[in-house]
Amino acid sequence: MKNSIQLRLSITLSIAIIVTAIFSGGLTFYLALDEAHELQDDTLSQIAHVMKYTPSQNGVLNKTVQRMEGDADARISMEFIASTGATLAESDLSFNLPRPVADGFQDAIANGRRYRVLVHSLTPQTQVVIGQLTEAREEIAFESALRTLIPLLFLLPVLLLVATDFIRKSFRPVLRLADEVHQRDEHDLTPFAEAHIPDEIRPFVGGINKLLHKVDGAMQAQQRFIADAAHELRTPFTALSLQAERLSEADMPPDAHHRLALLRQGLSRNKNLLEQLLTLARAQLAPQEKPSEPLLVSSLFREVIEAVYPLAEAKCIDIGLVASDEPERRLLTDKNTLYIALKNLTENAIRYIPESSQIDMTVRFTEHEAIIEIEDNGPGIDGSERERVFAAFYRPEGMTEPGSGLGLSIVKVSVERLGGKITLHPAQHFSSGLLARIVLLSHA
Repeated sequence: MKNSIQLRLSITLSIAIIVTAIFSGGLTFYLALDEAHELQDDTLSQIAHVMKYTPSQNGVLNKTVQRMEGDADARISMEFIASTGATLAESDLSFNLPRPVADGFQDAIANGRRYRVLVHSLTPQTQVVIGQLTEAREEIAFESALRTLIPLLFLLPVLLLVATDFIRKSFRPVLRLADEVHQRDEHDLTPFAEAHIPDEIRPFVGGINKLLHKVDGAMQAQQRFIADAAHELRTPFTALSLQAERLSEADMPPDAHHRLALLRQGLSRNKNLLEQLLTLARAQLAPQEKPSEPLLVSSLFREVIEAVYPLAEAKCIDIGLVASDEPERRLLTDKNTLYIALKNLTENAIRYIPESSQIDMTVRFTEHEAIIEIEDNGPGIDGSERERVFAAFYRPEGMTEPGSGLGLSIVKVSVERLGGKITLHPAQHFSSGLLARIVLLSHA
């Protein structure tokens, strides 16, 4: 209730509608009841005027009295009296009004019941007393006034529903904006359109757009820093590597050669770590890649195999492409990003599987997806570790091979830039090992 503007507005408006309906309903009922009483008084007046033009023979008067007293709905009774006070027509009811009787409305009691009576002079010598039972009068007036509330009773729930629905629809632009923010990629910093935004939340959207502009500037500055750092750090590492290589050609004691070999290994590891850090940083900062060119994944496999072949040959690892029975379709994606993902995934497999192992690379297509798989017959990864290994710098316990723990992080970020998903599974075609599966949308 404290946090929801829509709920507060709905409840407040509903309470206002109900209070207004109660007040207007009560006022309408009171006025309708008063109007019903006036109509009943007018009815008695009209009856009195009709009696004024009725022949005054007693037989006719008796018939009129009987007809009026037989009105069960209106409960109207009549009494004709002379100026002397004598009753001029037979009637079972006498109002016993005090003499002399003045014309007009008054209340009377007859047979222990209250009546509203009208005294009207028909002639100088004759008066008619027309009475209506008060409880019947109130019952008729109450039912008449109650009928005036029926439309309000039906319209009140409709009005509440309409008001609630209107408020809910009025907040749709806010919900649409929230969905747009939720679905947007974290690297998409384009401003939100303000054309169809309500005036009340336009300042908020404008503030978000200004913030996106600032974040975009900060990210561009960070990308420039990464590019400059890559250039500045590669140069000294390359120079040190060249100096170490030249130094190895010089005459020196065996112990010095051993120490120099360790130095060159350290330089190589640090240079590789630097390259991986810069690659990961670029992948994390870059926006999601849009499909750029149709390519054959099998051709990309061959490029990856050529790049990692020296590493595979050094460990006598059999790496190759498994042909599919179905004709290969072209995949519309960014070639460089997919190449980085496949190369890091393959290098990671070569580094952590034993010598004389095997790596198979396959691609298959469904109606809307391209499924790329790289499978090895190494020791595999425990099921509890298959999600954690994608975290930067994470290495499973017992891992003895040198590495930085960034390879799979780069793979995951690169695949997500392509709008895909990577998962790890137990090997399907070997007794042990790991199957890495990349699923991408098949655009072509």
